[in-house]
Amino acid sequence: MARSISQIKAQIAETYISDPTVREAYGITKDRSFDSLFSPVSVESVIFHVVASCIWVLEKMFDRHSADVGQAIESLRPHTLRWYCSMAMRYMRGRDLIMADGVAATDSYDLTDLSDDEIQAARVVRYAVASEDTTGIYIKVAGADSDGRPCQLDPDDHKGLIHYMSQIKDAGVRVTVLNDPADLIRVKLMVLYDPAILTATHLSPKGLDSMADISLRDADDADVIAQAVTGVVSRLPFNGEYRNSDLLAAVQAVPGVRVADIISVEAAPGGTDNFSRVVGFRRPASGYYRLDTLDVHGRSYTSDDNV
Repeated sequence: MARSISQIKAQIAETYISDPTVREAYGITKDRSFDSLFSPVSVESVIFHVVASCIWVLEKMFDRHSADVGQAIESLRPHTLRWYCSMAMRYMRGRDLIMADGVAATDSYDLTDLSDDEIQAARVVRYAVASEDTTGIYIKVAGADSDGRPCQLDPDDHKGLIHYMSQIKDAGVRVTVLNDPADLIRVKLMVLYDPAILTATHLSPKGLDSMADISLRDADDADVIAQAVTGVVSRLPFNGEYRNSDLLAAVQAVPGVRVADIISVEAAPGGTDNFSRVVGFRRPASGYYRLDTLDVHGRSYTSDDNV
């Protein structure tokens, strides 16, 4: 990045005034600055300003040349999956790419008339991840709800994003944009709890093994098991793996839970009812999950359980 003329001149002046031959010629014996010794209209100061101006022009030319070379390289080399994700998140609702002769001349927008808030509001894609196989590149995308969690883009934004990606992608590369609703997840747990810490609301009569369908709340009336399970699901990174072990650890960490186990976990791709059992872990087809149902079967943990 080019330095300013004043920065260049200051460096020249500092080098000049620190030279022993110059100091002897001018009779400089103390630690003095250039500006304290020479007037702004002195011959030395004027010469240094002219030289600094020439160097500044040269540095600006180098910056422009470097940018042109970088742009040429960027336009010629095949792009990575990370680049496709980054570009998907740069898509802007209601804006056209910089055009030339009716076609996109670059993969950038003209943002000169927009504020930072307007730019962020127009960038509706907040989550993106790309993968590829022999048929092409697949990009999972999502917007963000009021809490910042992934949500499905509306149909118009989805269509706009598809058109935008078709303009900026590498020639010959097939790009598919996936914008699906959240994968649904159903959880059934067994919990033995300490009645001195947690209060159970029975949602159904006791069944097998004297286990009832319950809701467990703490002293602040918070549904602690639901909070723990929802936290595991909602804190997953976009396209991150859900793991049964993480869910069990979160439930067991709830104060007042003495014993916990997973009865079953089932999940279905977004927009379908094709639930299947989750064994160990599962990556969401849409890129993110939403808790569909939570069933907690349990009873109080008593001293008899230790016998």
